[in-house]
Formats: sequence, C-alpha cells, structure tokens
Amino acid sequence: MYLGQAREVAGTKEDQFALTSPAKIEHAFTQAVSAHPGLAKMKEIIRPLLNGQWAKENAELKDGDRVALLPPVGGG
Repeated sequence: MYLGQAREVAGTKEDQFALTSPAKIEHAFTQAVSAHPGLAKMKEIIRPLLNGQWAKENAELKDGDRVALLPPVGGG
C-alpha cells in the first residue's frame, strides 16, 4: 500500500507482489521500485508499516502480511 506522496509517485494505492521466502520489507520495497521507479528517490525518507505497525526494513514477512510505505507528512 502506498500512502501520501508515495501513492502519487506510484500512481496507484497498492500492488501485490509474490516474494520468495524468507522475504523482508526491503524485498517488497525493491519490487515496488521495479514497478514504480520514481519510488527509488524516496527510499531514504519512506517509513514502512507492517500490518499497520511501524516496522524496520529487515522485518520478515509472512504470507498475507500488508506492507505500507509512508513518506513524511508535512503540515502545520
């Protein structure tokens, strides 16, 4: 799932990827960049969510997990 500016860059709200086990969030991000190269420039600022919870890029994924990519949100 792409949130905020990541959704704008990807041009879609979500994708589904088949990953080889053991897979990690970083593998899902690599697949997302392959599908939407514009996301590559956001790698350093995107924070991943795993099933709605903050997660690290090296968090392992299980079948059916949902990963969201959330860039910083500005406001005031």
